[in-house]
Amino acid sequence: MTDQRSFARTVIALSLAVIACCALTFTIMLLAGSPAVQPQRVLDQDALARAVLNNVNSADFAKPPTIDDVSCPASVPVEAGQEFECKVDGVGDGHTSGHAWVKVKIQNDQGDLSLS
Repeated sequence: MTDQRSFARTVIALSLAVIACCALTFTIMLLAGSPAVQPQRVLDQDALARAVLNNVNSADFAKPPTIDDVSCPASVPVEAGQEFECKVDGVGDGHTSGHAWVKVKIQNDQGDLSLS
């Protein structure tokens, strides 16, 4: 009977030691600012769409496009040097296409953009 109690106490003590090690590891990762704990920053979609609209050539459209006409990739992470394209679908006529592509490049980790 005492062997079973001793074994049970040993298992409980070992389990508590493992839990304590896991808690200590998590606390260290949290204090060290582990990338797994920090949320990923993404570009603001409305601000991105406004910047794209300000960069399009109005001669490509019969009437000026609106923010609803802009389509960009969703949840673009803020990483310096990343490039992507946004499309603007507006109204064209016989002489204008009503479409435009804007190339966007993230300049730095603050989210500054370069549009062309």
